[in-house]
Amino acid sequence: MAHAKNVIVLLAVLLAGECVLAADPKIINGPSDVTVFVDENTPIGTVIYDVDAEIADGKTLEYKFIGGGPGKFIMNINNGELSVSGTLDFEDVNRYQFIVRVTETGKINGPLVGFVVNILPLNKYAPEFTPKILRVNISETSPSDSVVADLTCIDIDNGTNPGCTTISILFGDDTIPKFKVVNNQILTTSTPIDYDTMTAKNFLYKLVVIATDTPSVGNQRTGTTTVLVNVVPVNEYDPSISGQPIRYKISESTQVGTEVLSMTATDNDAGTHGELTYQITGGNSEDAFFILKKSGKIHTKKRLDFERTPSYSLTVEVKDGGSRTSTAVVDITVTDVNDTPPVCSPDHYKKTVDETLLIGSTVLTLSCSDEDAGTNLGYTITSGESGDLEITPSGAVRVKRDLGYDQGLFAYLLNIEVTDTQHTTSVIVLINLNPVNEYPPLLAPLSVIVSEDTILGTEIASLTATDRDASPNNVLSFEIVSVQNAAVDAFLVDSVTGKIYLTHYLDFESIPVYKIVVIVDDGGTSKGTGTVTVSVRNINDNAPYCPKTVFNIMVSELTGKDSVIIPDFGCSDRDLDVLYYSLNQIPSDNTFDVITGQLKLKGTLDYETTPFYSIEINIGDGNYITKLKVAVNVINENEGPPQFINSDIRKYFREDTDPGTVIAILTATDPDNGVFTYNFRTTYQGFILDSKSGEIILTKSLDREKTSSHELNIVASDGTRSSTATVQISVLDVNERPRFSKPNYVFSVAENTLSGQSVGKASAIDADTGGTNGLLRHNILSGNEDLYFQIDPTTGEITVATPPDFENAMSIVLVIQATDQGFPSTFEICTVTINILDVNDNSPAFASSRIRKWISEDASVGLSVIQIFATDTDSSLNGNNKFTFISNNAAPFQIDSDSGIVTVRNSLDRETTSRYDMVITAVDRGTPPLTGFLTLEIFLTDVNDNAPFFIGTYDTSIPEDVLEDTIIFVFTSDDIDEDGGDNFNYTILSGNLYSSFKLDSSNGLLQVASNLNRELVDKFELVIQVTDSGIPSRSTSVTATINIKDVNDEYPVFEISSNTFSVKEHTVSPTVLAQIKATDSDEGFNAKLKYSIATNWKGASGMFGINDTSGEIYTVGDFDREVESEYLLWVRVQDHGSPPRSAEVTVNITIEDLNDNTPIFGQKEYSVYVLENLDRGSKVLSTGAVDSDEGLNGEIKYELDYTTQEGLLADNFFGVRSTSGDVILKRRMDRETYDDFTFTVIARDSGSPPQSSKVNVTIYVLDVNDNRPQFSPDFYNFEASLTDYCDASITVVTAVDSDLGINALVTYSIPDDNTEPFLVDDSGNVKANAELKEAKYIIEIMSSDKGDPEMKSLKNAIIRIDTFKAENIVITFYLDMTLVSYLSVEEELINHIQEVLRASFPTAYVKRWCVEDNVRSVLVHVYAVKSDITENVNNLHKDKKFVTNGEFINLLQLNPSEIPTVTINEKSWDKYRIEKVVPFGEKLIFPTPAKVVTTEEKDDLGLILGIFFGLLVALIAAIIILYLVWRRKLCRKKKDSENTKRPRVQIIEIRGVGRRVSIDEESETTDNKNPINKTTTTTVSVVTPFQLSESKLHDVEKVEALGGPLINVPSIEKPVFDGPSREVSVLSSRQDFKSVTLSPSLLGNTMSNASTPLPTKPALHNPNRGRDFVTGWVFEEDPETQTRKWVRTPDGDPIFDVSRE
Repeated sequence: MAHAKNVIVLLAVLLAGECVLAADPKIINGPSDVTVFVDENTPIGTVIYDVDAEIADGKTLEYKFIGGGPGKFIMNINNGELSVSGTLDFEDVNRYQFIVRVTETGKINGPLVGFVVNILPLNKYAPEFTPKILRVNISETSPSDSVVADLTCIDIDNGTNPGCTTISILFGDDTIPKFKVVNNQILTTSTPIDYDTMTAKNFLYKLVVIATDTPSVGNQRTGTTTVLVNVVPVNEYDPSISGQPIRYKISESTQVGTEVLSMTATDNDAGTHGELTYQITGGNSEDAFFILKKSGKIHTKKRLDFERTPSYSLTVEVKDGGSRTSTAVVDITVTDVNDTPPVCSPDHYKKTVDETLLIGSTVLTLSCSDEDAGTNLGYTITSGESGDLEITPSGAVRVKRDLGYDQGLFAYLLNIEVTDTQHTTSVIVLINLNPVNEYPPLLAPLSVIVSEDTILGTEIASLTATDRDASPNNVLSFEIVSVQNAAVDAFLVDSVTGKIYLTHYLDFESIPVYKIVVIVDDGGTSKGTGTVTVSVRNINDNAPYCPKTVFNIMVSELTGKDSVIIPDFGCSDRDLDVLYYSLNQIPSDNTFDVITGQLKLKGTLDYETTPFYSIEINIGDGNYITKLKVAVNVINENEGPPQFINSDIRKYFREDTDPGTVIAILTATDPDNGVFTYNFRTTYQGFILDSKSGEIILTKSLDREKTSSHELNIVASDGTRSSTATVQISVLDVNERPRFSKPNYVFSVAENTLSGQSVGKASAIDADTGGTNGLLRHNILSGNEDLYFQIDPTTGEITVATPPDFENAMSIVLVIQATDQGFPSTFEICTVTINILDVNDNSPAFASSRIRKWISEDASVGLSVIQIFATDTDSSLNGNNKFTFISNNAAPFQIDSDSGIVTVRNSLDRETTSRYDMVITAVDRGTPPLTGFLTLEIFLTDVNDNAPFFIGTYDTSIPEDVLEDTIIFVFTSDDIDEDGGDNFNYTILSGNLYSSFKLDSSNGLLQVASNLNRELVDKFELVIQVTDSGIPSRSTSVTATINIKDVNDEYPVFEISSNTFSVKEHTVSPTVLAQIKATDSDEGFNAKLKYSIATNWKGASGMFGINDTSGEIYTVGDFDREVESEYLLWVRVQDHGSPPRSAEVTVNITIEDLNDNTPIFGQKEYSVYVLENLDRGSKVLSTGAVDSDEGLNGEIKYELDYTTQEGLLADNFFGVRSTSGDVILKRRMDRETYDDFTFTVIARDSGSPPQSSKVNVTIYVLDVNDNRPQFSPDFYNFEASLTDYCDASITVVTAVDSDLGINALVTYSIPDDNTEPFLVDDSGNVKANAELKEAKYIIEIMSSDKGDPEMKSLKNAIIRIDTFKAENIVITFYLDMTLVSYLSVEEELINHIQEVLRASFPTAYVKRWCVEDNVRSVLVHVYAVKSDITENVNNLHKDKKFVTNGEFINLLQLNPSEIPTVTINEKSWDKYRIEKVVPFGEKLIFPTPAKVVTTEEKDDLGLILGIFFGLLVALIAAIIILYLVWRRKLCRKKKDSENTKRPRVQIIEIRGVGRRVSIDEESETTDNKNPINKTTTTTVSVVTPFQLSESKLHDVEKVEALGGPLINVPSIEKPVFDGPSREVSVLSSRQDFKSVTLSPSLLGNTMSNASTPLPTKPALHNPNRGRDFVTGWVFEEDPETQTRKWVRTPDGDPIFDVSRE
């Protein structure tokens, strides 16, 4: 019989049953009544019973319910299985009864089986509390067993599963419990609750209560609730004031608002009951102090006065938040200070004394006193004494040192402070000094240095004379009385300023020193004399001189460091300047150094690295530089054979190494950088050696079994010396790798499998046999970090080492290595993946059991507060790591069961509830489900939503003389927001007129800020605003009323602050001048005024009086304006108040003058230097005069004296301002016309009759840069060759400037927009700075001077430059004369040649291209132009036609010796000593003849005769040419033989980038459309011999003029100087070109005549060769790589073999 799993079947066999036929079905071994027990969670489809019946003869049976059957079960009609068909629920139906009939198929009768199915209950529901969160309050003094809360717990399970059987407090209580659970109630224990110790708990218990059920079957379930027990405090303690008795001393001078002391009190109550406030309840007489309510700090509120109140006993009350109070007495003692200031009468003094008053004399004594008893007064002069006066302890002002009238102090205005150590009173004392003439003027000697190129009119010195007397005894004037070594007028001194100007030219070589004697006059009887020494500074105008400028030296490469190479260059400077040496070395490796005229070896020499150095020595004197050339040739030394870097090499190669493999590379070095080769000492089978690279290459396979090692011997040889190296080669056996059967294995194991259990096997095999190559060891390389597994090293079987943990690793990937034991060993790896099977064994867990979160109380509903996360390390199998969040509480928050997001559910209010606790559970979905707990504490942060408020009202009255800083109010405020009463900001919104009050923004202290004036404002209504510190802030305002009481505080005020009057001198006294009026805002006796003259600031005293009641001022004495022209009175008005108040005003009285004085000029005569470009209207100088009269009598008019010729001339250029005497320029001056003017100026006053005086004026005109340079001529017509053999300078332009000195110095430049390849230097030399490619260039040259400002030429010079090919145009005259001799006849020779050409070309002209000096002979290169039509600037568009070299030679009619024979005007060529005339190029060029067009002839005979005679002429010409060619070749050989003895050397110095004519360049056409192909070469300096080749005159072609073919120069395969040749491919650059001549003897005497064979060198590809211009060294340059190698020294070279001459 089959039964379902977990179904308990109890069978009871009933004896009763119905009777059936024998053939009916029969129940086998089973009762007819069955009782079945089934769990209510039995799954649908579960078989709970199987009815077993039988029938005869193999008939089939049917099983059916009687009456339709129950709805939760089903019977299988065919086999009798009873199954569950619906969900069972014990709480719904716990028992089912039904009957089943068993019949034969198709029949209706059969036995019956009765069923009773009992549903067994399961524990499905956990206990549940209502509500989930319970809030209760309890007093901290509650007795034991007080009921804290009633708990309601239910469990809806029925039957045998009672719920809420056990209730207890899970957590939240103290270590010593304060609470217990009894009969569903939370009661207090016997341990008392203390509110004051619960600050950390925020005075709240969060009890988590748990209920557990006790099911008969299944797992227990639990339910929790949170009970929030808020402990209500009881005010138990009184405040305690510490530090009693409290005593403090304070000075009566303490500032208002100063903190006196801070009260300290404590209260053992916590919370609001422990919050203390302070107030003064008694003893605060006159409201002198105030206390801050919260801090207890006591401050002064008013100024203290010891005399009025010497002490205070303040009663301070301290109150806590529960109204308990304590008091303490604070005794404050006020200490006395000195507070009465000294009084001086009078407080102003005036005194006049002579400046010569003796030291120690008393000027005056002050009268001062102090009402304070026993006070000693101190006197101090705080300002005005200038160190000349002092005051004694008794108040006497005395002379301390000589009075300073002569130092510019004409009076002393002393400010004297009188102090009693606490208070200070000021007294003003005016002391006027009477001048006394005491000292003569002094002029100190002066020495100046003036450069000899200083221009005239320059100020060279400024005299400073001193006269210790002050005005009027210090008037100074200067005059030159003598000049040593020159006339008096050689220098000019300004009589007023003392400035000395240069008026004649200086010359150091003539007069190096001048002594000028100057007299200085102070206008009185005293005069002084001084000397000015003028030293002329020499100008450095000589460059350093060196007798030898080229050095050619030989130095061995073994020369040691610091060796002196050249001991002395022998340089000197004619100016005796110190010489400075520096060098530029090529190559720049710092090998040499120049020190004090010596060339030293600084580094080491190495011929193989650098065989030659070119050194340029710079010798400078600070202004000029002289350059020397030094060529250093390093002598090569033999230093040894080639050396192997490694002479013993060992190599190991496997026997399966492929042929062709490089076995080893031998490397050797030769200290001489020579060429060497590598070779085997003998033949080695299987190996070859590259003789150049040193590579050893395997040529056939290795066989270790035949030969296990090879030894190779290699020799490196440079031809004479050699060295040997050995290479050892060991052949290694080949070991095959082991192999796994597959690369990856996969196994599985449960996470708690015990150690030692087998997981799987991963073993490898090795095909090697024999020895150790086939022995394998297995090991785990990686992946086994947790040591869960181990492997058998021999078999490869993997077993468990430590029980694995699924939560730590779900899968392990091991890397297994199998290694053989061969040498070297080989290995193979595979991976093994082991999957860990999970077992559910972990509960959900939170990262922390408690989380705190703060949110603002204004958080909106739905706002996300926090997201709660839980983790479950189980896998997802059966939902073990899936969980649901639950929180059963009454807080205004809710949690999403899936996401764990906690959101706001209801509005929040911190003032009602500031904190919430949520108990959150996470329940997984495993069987049984597991639970994790978390407490979320949510704190509400305050939002500033309540405005502060003022405490009390503010209304008071104060006197208007109340002192500054007096406290009027202390504003107090509060705010019900959190921390609202801590930080307030107080401001005055309005009503604070004149800023009379100030308010401390932090503590609300309102004080007097400035003096009050009731007459202006008698009442203040201040609107005070208090603002809290919240965001956003909130504020409240209150109005404080302050009434001002009146006191007597007004000073008298004059109606006019300053008064000015006048009176004529000698006015009869008494005469009333004016009335001074003053008013006083006070009333009564305080407003009654009295006038007096306090002092005379200026003028004698006793000259005026004043009516003391009316203020009328009247005259008393007789006035004389010449004695006193002005009086300044200090008038005082004083009221009758107590104490009296006074005011002062100045009264300025001017004495009117009578006319009795003549104008006087300031100088006896005037002179000035001015520039000639001074603008019209400019002031030249001022001839101001003074007239001591006033008004019209003192008004001066100025004019020129027109009665003289000089005055009439000056009137054309100058005018005099009638009012000021300024001399004004009327017309521009021209120094070239007038260089000075002298005239007279008249000064005349406007009196009647007028008074006048005269003075002489001299004006010296100085040159300025007012003339532009002008070209002369302004058109230049010149030529330049396309090659730069001779064209160092194409032409020189000249411009002149009529100014003087630096203003006449002219510089030249090319406009910036010019793109042509030319430049011009400051001397006007026009040069090419790049390759010339065009046939013609037109450029402009600008000129400018060096004046300031710079002047440029209005018209630029135009330069026409036509280019030509020297090889087609130029011919060369060989002259047997020296260069000096040639220069004497050069003009005559050129004219002679030109006359020859003009016979054919009437306007032709000839020019010398350049001259080469060969010491005893010269070569003159010339060319000619057929017409001078291009000399006109208007013909710039016309072409310039050159005479070709062929035309030139023909016109000269050379004889077989190549000497001209043509005769013009019977002139002979003999005087020029011509050796020969040859073309400069290789070929003779002739212009292409013009085509002749003739009329066609029909006569056949004429045609035949024409052809015949033409052929005849051609035959005769050919015979003549052949003869000439033979003759010339014969002569050429003879001449060439002679020329080898006297070679000419052309020095070509290349600066910058050079150009080289291409070897394969094409012929250039006439119109220059195909420019010459050029390639850039490295900058070099070469010395090249130029000699004519034999075939030069035999290759004659007829081409168009100026367009002949270029000479194709063949590559030179032999040394350049082996024979006569002209094929040199290196040409110079035009940039900074210099063409000079040089004899071989100038190269020094270090050259040897011995012939040195050329060393063997690798051949270059068609190399170009040249020679260094200094050393004569030959170099080869590869035209492709442009690299250069030195070939040989000049020793033995025929060009330097002087013995042949």
